[in-house]
Amino acid sequence: MSELNGSDPCPILTGRVWAFGLDVPAACIVPENAGRPRSGEAGKQLLTPVDPDFPSRIQSGDILAAGSFGRDTRDDLPVRAICEAGIVAVVASSFDPIFSQHARAAALPLVEIYEALALHTGESLRVDLEGARIVNMSSGNRYPIRNLDEEVLEVYRRRLETTSDA
Repeated sequence: MSELNGSDPCPILTGRVWAFGLDVPAACIVPENAGRPRSGEAGKQLLTPVDPDFPSRIQSGDILAAGSFGRDTRDDLPVRAICEAGIVAVVASSFDPIFSQHARAAALPLVEIYEALALHTGESLRVDLEGARIVNMSSGNRYPIRNLDEEVLEVYRRRLETTSDA
């Protein structure tokens, strides 16, 4: 791989989309009565308020999509649930600032595009963080990513280094 600012570039992420409509508040990401699940248990509750069987249908490498995501986030539990479930990225038109803060700490890629509501469950996406674009492999549509800067990319690059060293 080539050197880029002393780090390897972010991999291109590909995955199947799970679209959840206009607004996905924190209370829909994990149930409000979830408490503090033990490590590894939060992913089993991911989006169960919307679809009780959702955790059994997702696969590692899937991508979540919504209009806005994470409203009213209070702690890291929604991000932990997403990461533990194997979701590789979340695509939305906007993100709650506290949710974004926890996602950045966990190096979970949050990708803002204006057209997030155009994505549908079952479509295949190619997310190129370094190139700042998403390609919908099912429709051929391309969308520019609008929330990435060098600082955010470096967080994702460090995650790549950490996971490849393990």
